[in-house]
Amino acid sequence: MDKGVKKIIAENYSPLNKILWFVFLLYAILSAYTIAHHEMWGDEIHSWNIVKGSAGFFDLIKNIRYEGHPPVWYIIMWTISKFTHNLIFVQAIHWMIAGVSVFLLLFFSPLPFATRLLIPFGYYFLFEYTVLSRNYAIGVLLVICICLVIRKDFRYKAAIYYGLLFLLSNTHLLGILLAGSIHVYFLLLFKEKDKRKSFLFLHALLGVIIVLPAIGFIFPPSDSEMNVQFWLNRWGMRNFRNFSQSPVRAFIPVPAWWLYNFWNSQFMLEMAKKINSFWIINLAAAMAIVSLIVFILKKNKKTLFLFLANLLFSCIVAMTFFTLGGARYAGFLYIGFIAAYWLYCAETPVTRKNKYIVNGLLLLQICGSIQPVEEDIRFPFSNAYLVKELLAKVPAGKRVVTDYWTLNAIAAFTDKSFYCIDLQKEISYILWDGELKTMITKPNRFTDGIKNLFSKEGINSVVVISINPPDILSRIDPQLEKEYKVELLDKKEGAIESSSNLYLYEVKSK
Repeated sequence: MDKGVKKIIAENYSPLNKILWFVFLLYAILSAYTIAHHEMWGDEIHSWNIVKGSAGFFDLIKNIRYEGHPPVWYIIMWTISKFTHNLIFVQAIHWMIAGVSVFLLLFFSPLPFATRLLIPFGYYFLFEYTVLSRNYAIGVLLVICICLVIRKDFRYKAAIYYGLLFLLSNTHLLGILLAGSIHVYFLLLFKEKDKRKSFLFLHALLGVIIVLPAIGFIFPPSDSEMNVQFWLNRWGMRNFRNFSQSPVRAFIPVPAWWLYNFWNSQFMLEMAKKINSFWIINLAAAMAIVSLIVFILKKNKKTLFLFLANLLFSCIVAMTFFTLGGARYAGFLYIGFIAAYWLYCAETPVTRKNKYIVNGLLLLQICGSIQPVEEDIRFPFSNAYLVKELLAKVPAGKRVVTDYWTLNAIAAFTDKSFYCIDLQKEISYILWDGELKTMITKPNRFTDGIKNLFSKEGINSVVVISINPPDILSRIDPQLEKEYKVELLDKKEGAIESSSNLYLYEVKSK
């Protein structure tokens, strides 16, 4: 075969490109190494506890209604739990999901070559949606799968497209928004090819029907801690502030590098906490980012509407109840842009200026991933995994209890239920239900729980394992130290995630 032909094939048929294989293997090794050093924290193990603690599939479905999340990721974990209770397998499956996303993006996307090389090493693809085992990576994979099929014509395309859209909407509330945004693109694409309004209306209606189950699923039960009243009570300026900051979080995800507890921080937003005028700079930066993306996509109205629809839907949700106040939430604006740019490149010639602008944004993503990856390898992200080590230091026969929030760590890493002092019963997982709502309003829940336990079991001392350091424990229940002698026996500190340290106390009668 002629060398020129071989070169053309290698450049255009991605699976033959050695550079792409090198990048994929580098990503796979680096992400696997980081995951191997990542200690799972509260939100990761909370979902796992619900999955393995539920009595059966329908009990699981009932329980996750309180989570405010659709069921796809929970069903994946539930399947894993039928074979093992080892959390390593959850991380391994999550790594595989993220790896498939990167593989498809590298080898089968129409994105410019340099752009494909940069995306895998950005903050969201390398860290937030890969290392942390949550229900975001599966949404990213489904977005990429939709991008692969949405412009192709083949038998059963509609069934596959709507199936993927259904699954995407059932990953997360943000997945619903992104599914709706992609469907806006689909409708505009359909309108270009088929002028019949009746079919266009049918597809619009199908899109609504597809996402309705997910919307119904995340609508909380009446006794949920996160019911409508919960969000109304929290409504205020934070809704406006968090959304106005979300483009900065999404596209400049560089953490505040001077903080040890850097995770979920952003350096410009942290600066604004110290310098009030910085809020104006951040707002200007957010507007500039959106304007830049409009400039990138302006030659293709369908893709521009996809991005703007996702921004609009996110704005509506953020202004009403679910603010985009965390990196993992704002990140779906970035994923929406990647989807829009993918489809833009599939049908629109990409100018050199566009390439430079997009690659500049991707370099910011890479700058955002360096510290999280390096420090998650070097330092404990969470100390929850050390719970068995702490429990081993408790003298034999000593009564050991925990509190509500620490139950996650004990149930995940000892794989058994435990007596929860503030609920005054033994449980293996926690729910955001009416019981939680009642418990957190009690002013002296630890004191009451210990008093009842001492009376019921005829004991005068107990060991409590908690995520609360002494100052916070005193703040939660100031009565505890007045009625009992509280001694700190041991502690495991130094977690990157600030609420993931462990403290061992002995509480006994005075």
